[in-house]
Amino acid sequence: MTAHVPDPDIPAHLQAIVRRALEQTVNGVVVSDATQPGNPIVYVNGGFTRLTGYPFAEVLGRSCNFLQGQEREQAGVRRLREAIARGEDAIVVVRNYRRDGSLFWNRVELSPVRDTVTGAVTHFFALQTDVTLEREAEEAAQVRAVGLERAIGAHPLGLIALDDQDRVQLFSPACTDLLGLAADEALGLDTAALTDRIAQDGNASTARLAWPTPPDKTLWELHAPQHRVIEVSASPLGTLTGQRLVLLRDVTEQRAQQATRDHFLATAAHELRTPLGSIRGFTELLLMRRYSAEESRPLLETVLKQSLRLSGMLDDLLDLAQLDERGGEAFALSAVDLLPVVRQAADVIELPGQKHCLQLALPREPVRVLGHGARLEQVLINLLSNAVKYSPDGGTITCRVQAADADGLCRLSVSDQGLGLSEQDQARLFTRFFRANPGGPIPGTGLGLCIVKEMVDRMGGRIAVASRLGEGTTFTLFLQPAEAAAAAPATTEKAAP
Repeated sequence: MTAHVPDPDIPAHLQAIVRRALEQTVNGVVVSDATQPGNPIVYVNGGFTRLTGYPFAEVLGRSCNFLQGQEREQAGVRRLREAIARGEDAIVVVRNYRRDGSLFWNRVELSPVRDTVTGAVTHFFALQTDVTLEREAEEAAQVRAVGLERAIGAHPLGLIALDDQDRVQLFSPACTDLLGLAADEALGLDTAALTDRIAQDGNASTARLAWPTPPDKTLWELHAPQHRVIEVSASPLGTLTGQRLVLLRDVTEQRAQQATRDHFLATAAHELRTPLGSIRGFTELLLMRRYSAEESRPLLETVLKQSLRLSGMLDDLLDLAQLDERGGEAFALSAVDLLPVVRQAADVIELPGQKHCLQLALPREPVRVLGHGARLEQVLINLLSNAVKYSPDGGTITCRVQAADADGLCRLSVSDQGLGLSEQDQARLFTRFFRANPGGPIPGTGLGLCIVKEMVDRMGGRIAVASRLGEGTTFTLFLQPAEAAAAAPATTEKAAP
């Protein structure tokens, strides 16, 4: 827009009205002389004084650039200089400073004033408006937007915002991880098109990828690039807008754990029912008929055997429950000397008859590992007991301790010359309730080796098995050496009852 010099023929009373309006307006008005170097100020109104704190007498003859202080290379200031050089209109927002030094944001609307005859620019008219509050609100909104973007980016749940037409307005980074679809590919798609993409990339049926309505939930099962189960829930964004926020959560591991727990409980119930059935059946038989002492003895022995089996299974289940519940905090670790642990476990083991021989191959010097003395003793008792049970024809059982080797790990092994294990059985050996010969005469709960592995894992070690059918089996524990035995004295406590 171009302003013009007022016509001198305009009545004086109208000119007075214009001057009064200029003085009363809340905006600052500045007129500069374009014919003089530096465009000196020739007029400012009362609004300018109220805005900047400078009275007319202090700014007359000065260039407006004093308002920028030391910040005269702002993009807005450069744009003003270019507009003045070309005699053009310009609207910019710049940082200015008041007379007291305080900062404010100034929106400047610049217009050239031209001679009505020659068309030459004689003056520049500038309307100035304090937009500090607006600018601060914009900056605060930007900060909130950045914070929200960061929060959404770091959130483990996938977030999808849908508008009232079911089009994607927000697609968080977690959605990309869950669905394998980039945000720029998803934004703007409606739910039908997005479902087709998800089904195609996830090798799933579109019919099985339903979108829930608030507050419902559903499950999506995707098969590519790997199997995933995703819980999808929805909530409304406002009560009248029709917009929805959809949350996606990967529950693959949770569902697998639930299936494992269900299978474990079903198997445990079955295993517990077997000895209970025997105890009940033989007890009822003893109550129904009168037996001699000689006839009742084998029945009572069966009841005792099954009750001991039931008691052992319950103890094992309690151990597993504690390990599952407390995880890595199931027991505290310290430096443990393996030699006293081995001797204590050997004292507990019962060798039936004269067919078995227990040999301890121990070094002269202490072998300290990171572990728990009582739990290590429990592990070793379990392995030694298994070695005795699974070598019914007898033979030598060897327990060997070796200090840290080239790989930096200490070894504790138990070897027998018994029945041995097939490769198929070795692959399932540490599965809960698995027994190599479940219908045979060798008693057991199928939980002992699982407990052994759980305990060794929580000590930062691992267990390995080497076996051949008919030749025997060797279990080897690989344990971390204690790095600070002096700070953590060796413990040799017995296993808790």
